[in-house]
Amino acid sequence: MKTLIYNGTIYSMRTERETFDAIVITENKISECINGEVNPALYDHVIDLKGAVLFPGFVDTHTHLVGTGMALTSISFKGETLAQSVLDVICEATKAMDDDQFLICEGLDDNKLDRKLTLNDIERVTHKKVIIKRVCRHAALVSRAVFNHFNITDDVRDIDGGKYEREDGKLNGWVHDNAMEVILSVASKTDESTITQAVDKAVTAFRSVGLTGVHTEDLAYYDDFKDVLQAYKNVIHNQNPFRLNILRHTDVIEEVLDTDFEYNEYFRPDAMKFYADGALGGRTALMREPYTDDPSTSGLAIYTKSELEAKVKYAREHDIPIAVHMIGDKAVEMVLDAIESYPIKDGRDRLIHVSFLSEDLISRMKQLPVICDIQPMFVASDFPWALARVGHERVRYSYPWRSLLSAGIICGGGSDSPIETYNPMYGIYAAVARQSPDDTQGYNMEEALSVYDAIRLYTTEAAKVARNEDTYGTIEVGKYADFTILKQDPFKVKIEKLYEIETSCTMIDGKIVYQCEG
Repeated sequence: MKTLIYNGTIYSMRTERETFDAIVITENKISECINGEVNPALYDHVIDLKGAVLFPGFVDTHTHLVGTGMALTSISFKGETLAQSVLDVICEATKAMDDDQFLICEGLDDNKLDRKLTLNDIERVTHKKVIIKRVCRHAALVSRAVFNHFNITDDVRDIDGGKYEREDGKLNGWVHDNAMEVILSVASKTDESTITQAVDKAVTAFRSVGLTGVHTEDLAYYDDFKDVLQAYKNVIHNQNPFRLNILRHTDVIEEVLDTDFEYNEYFRPDAMKFYADGALGGRTALMREPYTDDPSTSGLAIYTKSELEAKVKYAREHDIPIAVHMIGDKAVEMVLDAIESYPIKDGRDRLIHVSFLSEDLISRMKQLPVICDIQPMFVASDFPWALARVGHERVRYSYPWRSLLSAGIICGGGSDSPIETYNPMYGIYAAVARQSPDDTQGYNMEEALSVYDAIRLYTTEAAKVARNEDTYGTIEVGKYADFTILKQDPFKVKIEKLYEIETSCTMIDGKIVYQCEG
């Protein structure tokens, strides 16, 4: 059966502004790209775009799919600015809780609150076990009942890759990185059923904003990674298509390699994931110099130099690329040292976030087979308070997307959802405007991208990140019929309106998997 799609603007993304008048789908692939008049009567099925704008399917190269699904059904404080409002919600939510239950909340951004919350604040409204994840998911605020449950007292020592925050020598409730993960590993109980519900929720949400696939890292955060893999299969199949690149965390990589999970056109194995540092908000991103607003710390190294090298060596022994979370410039330096000590034989290593760089680091990256997962929305979320963290001198190469692309380094556009919105139009807007919709100015505008380059992050560049350029990323004969169809043309709206563009329709394998009302 041949399906004609016509009567709109069809951007190929092979070059800037190249368009077709129509395309034809045969089965699940593009079979013709047409410029000129077409006769709809000659085709088995016709899709009239009615003036809408079609792009190759948008792909988000860095998400946490299961976490997104769970966040969509959890209490979230994303965007909240009043500490008392947070406490009011906690008070109400814990009233009917049993003492053995944990209340786990999402999205708290202490940089936007009118005052910093501590465990003493939570204690005033409830004595139940409460965990509030910071928006970056590298820190959390926990109640005293949580500390009591784990027998954590004021004399507890920091652990490798994790720390307990203190005020005047006493725990204030904030736990960072591995200290948080130890708590969450016990507090978050899941099974195949709950994870399947989360996967279904997230896939539905992703497709509603035009995403035809994501690169996700989920396997080490739940009770059994096999439940996650089975949940993927429960939701995603040829009658309900979506495409996943599955990153595999170092904590479970050996077991995952030994499992008989069947990869196919919807599930592709990807790199071995681990963390080199923490996050900027909690001052655990590892920097070369101390933080400007707290000279007592330069951040947190999750691994020592030798431990990092051991991770890379293991990946090389199994012919797997690495994918490493790194925000601070010192973390990037440490990872590049390890990569240079143990070069990859085939493929590209994945550098995730790379928020703070320098000329020398970019020069080194240019010489290596690496790609970068960048999150444009970070600049919208992190400024202007990021200036206080690192000072004006280090800002020049913060979130340096233009410099990376100009150096010929492949960059994929990611959201890090649920940390940031999974809507790619917000990411495209942030890459161009380098500000949030609420800001009045952009930051470090030397690094701003054009609209075309911003869209490339989610199309042609995303395909390169996956080493899958032959099957998607552009509108060409032989490629998957995966399309993101927008109501407005991003090349023709004002920049400040980019994030307002809505998805009209999402197609995967030639199937309509989302269509807006009307």
